[in-house]
Amino acid sequence: MLLLSRTIHFNAAHRLFNPQKSEEWNRATYGDASNPAGYGHNYTLDVSVAGVADAESSMIVNLTDLDRILKEEVDRPLDHRNLNHEIPEFKTRVPTAENLAQWIWDRVAVRIEKERWPCRLAALKLTVTPTFSVELVSDPHSPI
Repeated sequence: MLLLSRTIHFNAAHRLFNPQKSEEWNRATYGDASNPAGYGHNYTLDVSVAGVADAESSMIVNLTDLDRILKEEVDRPLDHRNLNHEIPEFKTRVPTAENLAQWIWDRVAVRIEKERWPCRLAALKLTVTPTFSVELVSDPHSPI
């Protein structure tokens, strides 16, 4: 099994705020991150696919195709956006790094499955700051 990884960067703003809770609860839970004005991050996203290289092309996936999916499913909807206001799912869901990573995983995994490539999404790492990241990893025994 081979693992192929690609890294992209995007910038987005957000506010950590649960609309079902009080301002006091949000301040106590999220601190300065609950500031009504929000704040931004320069995110780094590492996406890894696992598979076996194709006999003809010797590739797991064509990087041009993977780049297209990352552009369509991650960069276009998220780059230079306010997650709370411009991403429908985050109007009611707190855009924590954990929730954002899961949102990205769900979109990219579905697109890879639709393409019917001989690979699967294996790992995703969303780096928020140099000292904070979230990583999702698939079951290594799941079929391609």
